[in-house]
Amino acid sequence: MRRGLGIVLSACLMLSTLPALVSCAPKNAAVGDTTSEARHINHDSVDKSDILIGVVTTGDEELDRTVLDAFKKAEIKAVYAPMPDGSTTLNPLQSFKDMASRPVTAFVVDSLNMQGRQADGWIEALRCARDAGIPVILVNAGKVPNDTNLYAESLRIVPTAQGKGTVAFDQAVQSAINDNPHGKTISVTLP
Repeated sequence: MRRGLGIVLSACLMLSTLPALVSCAPKNAAVGDTTSEARHINHDSVDKSDILIGVVTTGDEELDRTVLDAFKKAEIKAVYAPMPDGSTTLNPLQSFKDMASRPVTAFVVDSLNMQGRQADGWIEALRCARDAGIPVILVNAGKVPNDTNLYAESLRIVPTAQGKGTVAFDQAVQSAINDNPHGKTISVTLP
């Protein structure tokens, strides 16, 4: 009887760890990257009041403030991972892990440039977010990752609406969070 119970408990323990080994990321697409109506599945959206954005800096404090202010005006909660005091480098993976423990609904990274000595660290951090099933939204990226499965969308802030493809910043962010159809690169205006 004890041996049978031990086997059952061992099997339960093994099965309980299985979900941790499985990625939450969709196959051949970024998390939050539905680009067409054909791939869209109707679902209940995340309420705006339930959204928490993790803003991860790349060192552009002015754009960080602009993005945080835009979320405040749009009444979307955001938390910020600044550069460590006195540091000129950031550990992107640690910032993503810290934010994911909150838990955030999406990551926003502004001024990302995938060239230079921190490119590998950013790729690792973006993969971590993907595996956790958290969409990544890039804002005013200098150079986006070659692997487009690592981010849901790339937003370019423009001063005023520039034609049919321009949308409000918070609307573009919510499209990725709710996995609603949207373009990969979007021109946005701030609130």
